[in-house]
Amino acid sequence: MAAETPIEFLHLAEKLHEAFDGRLPLAATGTPPEREANFLSRALAAYAIHKLSGCSLDEAAGSVVDGGGDGGIDAIYYAPSTSLLWIDQSKFFSDGRGEPDLGSVTKFKTGLENLLQGKFEAFGDNEAWKRIIPTLEQVLKSGALQVRAALVYSGINLVSEDRRRIFEDLRTRFSPDSDYLQVQLCSLTTVHDWLIGADEGPGVPEVAITLRKPGWVQQPYETVYGLLPLNELATLYEEHGKRLVVANIRRYKGTTDVNEQILATLAQEPEHVFYLNNGLTAYCERLEIDNRDRANAEEKRIRAFGFSIVNGAQTLGCVNKHFEELEGDAPDGNVFLKIISLERCADDRAFAERIARGTNFQNQIGARDFVALDDEQERIANQLLLSGITYHYKDDADTPTPDVTNFNLEEATSACACLAQLEDCDFCARVLANRRSLWSFDEVYPEPQTNRSRYSRVFPPDRSARTVWRAVQAQRVAKQAMQDSARASTGIRKAFFENARWLILNVIFLKLHPERGDALSLTAEETEAIVRLTQEAAEQLWSVCENQGLVSQRTAAGLEAERYEQPRHFRSVFSSSADCQRLRNGLLAMMAGGGAAGTAAQAQPVPPQGRDRV
Repeated sequence: MAAETPIEFLHLAEKLHEAFDGRLPLAATGTPPEREANFLSRALAAYAIHKLSGCSLDEAAGSVVDGGGDGGIDAIYYAPSTSLLWIDQSKFFSDGRGEPDLGSVTKFKTGLENLLQGKFEAFGDNEAWKRIIPTLEQVLKSGALQVRAALVYSGINLVSEDRRRIFEDLRTRFSPDSDYLQVQLCSLTTVHDWLIGADEGPGVPEVAITLRKPGWVQQPYETVYGLLPLNELATLYEEHGKRLVVANIRRYKGTTDVNEQILATLAQEPEHVFYLNNGLTAYCERLEIDNRDRANAEEKRIRAFGFSIVNGAQTLGCVNKHFEELEGDAPDGNVFLKIISLERCADDRAFAERIARGTNFQNQIGARDFVALDDEQERIANQLLLSGITYHYKDDADTPTPDVTNFNLEEATSACACLAQLEDCDFCARVLANRRSLWSFDEVYPEPQTNRSRYSRVFPPDRSARTVWRAVQAQRVAKQAMQDSARASTGIRKAFFENARWLILNVIFLKLHPERGDALSLTAEETEAIVRLTQEAAEQLWSVCENQGLVSQRTAAGLEAERYEQPRHFRSVFSSSADCQRLRNGLLAMMAGGGAAGTAAQAQPVPPQGRDRV
């Protein structure tokens, strides 16, 4: 079976055309497919220069030198403001897979050697090179110059070790004790991050605020804290919106008991917000204190770069809501704000996560909220973003109702839990009995297994966003079919359809594999097959329940209102992993042709007690 096209590749050609149609000419010769491939390769080179250097799209297009005699270099751009010389080679793979071949990498390395040694005669046959050689001759004489080379390619595969060694040897030769030459390897994953803006980092690029009665801690991590006027906080939200809390463990949750209390304080006694509220915690990449305020104990003007509020989303949301509805003068109140700079942290990402977790333990935070901090959730959302599918994995008052372009963490969790069940039925039972237990990071599985927590098994790192979204769609179809059957039933039959849905969904995944496929959306044929198998499997599972003594027809007279009786409610049955396992074994045997005999072989005495401990 052919490998799936990486989801990150789906919109790359479209985005490159949007950026460079009219900026980069099409090749004059070759077949239409050859001309298209040539354009996309040059556009990829230009786009890399644009993202890496920060230059405009027009400047990036002008940096392309791809053609005969280019020495393996496709684009080159000098940024005078930073004294950085950007150089790249690009490879566009039409299937989204692969890596640059050894010959191309070697040619790029030779071209870099010739350039860095000023051997411009190697590029004399290229007209684009001829125009920039005089500038480059002067640039290379600068003692402040730093060179940044990039190998950019539209493949999901990593660069092999033999290619990496070529660049490492080159770096060692030209800058053994400095940062003069650095080489980046930019795969399809990196390019996709550029397309969705994930390379820009969390939060807001820069904010300017004034803190009253400030404190300033400079070691070991620079931190400022103080009182921020409520109207200034509202202005921050008006300017930057939810980007202020993008790194937060959760977003504004709307109407809750705690938020109602915050809103009441803002409306009735804003001067007491500082005393009655925990305030906000933020981190940033770098802090700058206005030099005029270094000795000022009353207030400090501050600029924070890469700013993100990591605790206090509810306070921020309430302040914004209050100011939106405000009539008359703004309240004269303050909120406490602490800003921690990550500039001196050895591992700023890890420390930022510690800040997020530590500052949020004082509030009612559940496992779901910590799942929202996991990189896997962000990866799934990012991979689907350009396809118009939004994954709402953070708790937010503005999260829309799930539809054809939106889904949420709860849906993804139940779909992936049923998808993960191969050997046992523990996760199927937990979806019904205790879904939150599937978000546990506790390592409950023994070594040497790699995914040792339930969460890491529900969301393994090798599960693509396409698989998750297709699984969610299959889940919706199967759930709807089971709900239709429940509405057409009463009593015990109705309870069966309401509680058996997760085990049936697991069987759908085992038999039809609707999560597989290149397309993001299920076809009409796939949807029909899911509905058909759901209905058939549900009726067969009902027969298995009868064969195993979990339900039987009433024999006593005068009880026509309920045709069936059972020793335990179906919710208890389908909340038990052991019961689910026996039922699935019987169902699969029946589907394989074992019939009633096959299910009878699975029948065992049914214990009267309730569900398994979860």
